[in-house]
Formats: sequence, structure tokens, C-alpha cells
Amino acid sequence: MKRMPCQAGSFYEAEPGPCRRAAKEMIDAAALPADLPEELFGGVVPHAGWVFSGRTAALTLKALTERGRLGRVVLFGADHWGIGNHAAVYDEGSWETPLGEVAVDEQLAAAMLAACPLLRSDVRAHTREHSLEVQLPLMRMLREDVRIVPVTVPPNEQAVEVGSAVGKVLKESFPEASVVGSTDLTHYGPQYSFTPGGVGAGGLAWAAENDRRLLELVEGMQSEKIIDETNSRMNACGGGALAATMAACSIMGADRGVLLGYTTSAEVMKKTFRAAANDAVGYAAVVFA
Repeated sequence: MKRMPCQAGSFYEAEPGPCRRAAKEMIDAAALPADLPEELFGGVVPHAGWVFSGRTAALTLKALTERGRLGRVVLFGADHWGIGNHAAVYDEGSWETPLGEVAVDEQLAAAMLAACPLLRSDVRAHTREHSLEVQLPLMRMLREDVRIVPVTVPPNEQAVEVGSAVGKVLKESFPEASVVGSTDLTHYGPQYSFTPGGVGAGGLAWAAENDRRLLELVEGMQSEKIIDETNSRMNACGGGALAATMAACSIMGADRGVLLGYTTSAEVMKKTFRAAANDAVGYAAVVFA
């Protein structure tokens, strides 16, 4: 079975040449800190269109590549479509990208499904979901033989249990694998019908502080607080993916989150297009060490 792209030509370039050039530019521009931890277990990436969040996502993926953790990757994604209340595993075949296919790690997927009853094989849940698709050309650019297990995770109380179970499987049987979770942060402004801090500069500052609240939990590895925080404060669209990733990485040995980069769509609009915005979506790159 092959999963075909649903956002190529929209969120990122559909043709191989332009896609490769854009991916290389973002990866080359991703400046990693000199004190990047030697051992990483996973990370967090945003999933907007590449023009807005691609460079931020590239930071996390490049860091994992630098530390040899982009060979086998469990991808926890958002559930934008509300397909079900279960974590849905794409457990066979491959995903097509403009840069070639990315294989599903069927051995790892089978081990995860056997170990965690909360996981279900459900390839259809991934048909329209973009949060993992937009990572794949970047991942393949960094490592052509990368293998993945894509999982959508609803933002409910089961997310931490799902992540913990997956983390145990990786620690015991696939220690070279990593976990990457995909979420954007606060969606703020009239466009999103969410303006508790007002409209304009004050509102955008409120949104940034709303993101900061969540990122402090992420840096402190407080996975058990993520679902309540994101559901009550509306500061992540992939709260389930985030909580699961943190729980998995904690089991694997991580004890802290390291923020590599943070920006918003409003900042990108100002820097890239010299345009002001009353709306903003937050994007963060984090690794777990």
C-alpha cells in the first residue's frame, strides 16, 4: 500500500527539483547550537506550510540526524480531522514524496501494535492528515533510507499511555529509533476566532506568552500536564502527539526538552513579506535529551 501526498503543491513544492532545492535551503539554514546534547531521543516539529514553519522543523530533524537518530522514526501526528478516539497506526507499505518513497517500518509497527492495545492499525485515518506528510521530504533529504511508523494521536487522556507504551518498545527492542511529534502552537486572531488578549500587538504578545506556558511544560518533560493545558489554553493543535512524544522519550531516557527555535506566522509575515498581521500561529523546534 502506498500513501499518496495530499498537500504537495500547497504546503510544499510538488515537483522534485523545486522541492529538493527548498528542502536543502531550509536544512542548510538550520543553525544548531554548539552545545547540542550528545544523546537525543526525539523531538517536536511544526507542520504549517514550509514558507512559515519549514525552517523551524528542519532544526529538529537536522539535530536528530547529527546525533544518528533519523534512521527509524516513530512519527506522532495531530488528528485534525477527528477520525476517531484511538491512536491510528499506518503499519504497511510506504509514503510517496516528491523526493521518492519513504518506507513504513513494518517490523516496528507490528511490535508497537502488539504491545499497546490503545494503538490500532488504521491507514485510512492518515488519508487527509498533513501534519506528518510535510516532514517527509525534509527527512528524506537528510537521510534517504529513513523508515517511519506514522501514528495520529487524538488529544485525550490516552496520549501519555500510548507514548509510554511505545517508548518501552523502543527502549527494549529498537534502541536506535527516535520519536518525533508534530504540533503547531497557539492559533491566535480573528481568523481563528480566538482573541482573549485582544487584536493587534497586545493580542500577539498574549499568544506568545500562551505558547511560553506550554513550552515550559515541554522543557520540564511534564507530559501528564500537556492534555489539560492544551485543551484549556488552546495552545497546540497536536496536544496528543506532543504528550505521547514526551512520554515516549521520557521512558527512553530523556529528562529535559531543549528549545532549538521558536517563531510565529506573524513574525514570518513581517520578515519575509514585510506585512503586518493580527493573526499568528506559533511554531517550535524542540529536542529531548
